[in-house]
Amino acid sequence: MADRQTKERKLVALMINDLEASMGLEDLSRAEKEVQALPEDELDRILASRLDLPHPTDEEALDSALLHVREPETPSGSPGDLTGAPDMSHNPGPGENTDN
Repeated sequence: MADRQTKERKLVALMINDLEASMGLEDLSRAEKEVQALPEDELDRILASRLDLPHPTDEEALDSALLHVREPETPSGSPGDLTGAPDMSHNPGPGENTDN
């Protein structure tokens, strides 16, 4: 079963694919926040609608459909956080500040 974060990313990706040329960074950030604020059942309903699935749909069908949603690449070159903020989730490399 797709977790909530994956569902949120895929819905934002669908929105971006529709409005790609007209969405600025501020619009994108607002869209991400709006998607994150959706209740779980509303998120599933919107995804089902956008993916032309019946609602309610079984998790397997939703997961399968989500696999085909292409997420735009971020400035780091990978899908995920689309705000352009640097990915700080890695361990410090040689010479990086470790706050010790």
